[in-house]
Amino acid sequence: MGFLAIKILLKRTGRFPNTHIGGSQAMRKRGITCVQTMDALERTENPHRISERSAKES
Repeated sequence: MGFLAIKILLKRTGRFPNTHIGGSQAMRKRGITCVQTMDALERTENPHRISERSAKES
């Protein structure tokens, strides 16, 4: 850990590496995203959804 911190401090554009799944180009090509991104996509409102309540009443 110490060597990683020293490397980051001494490099001009020193940054911590992006270790998230979405940061990998190969994973993005396959359509694989992190769980947090998938959860956010699932929680968005779908304008084309059918209300379950009205479907049961019919």
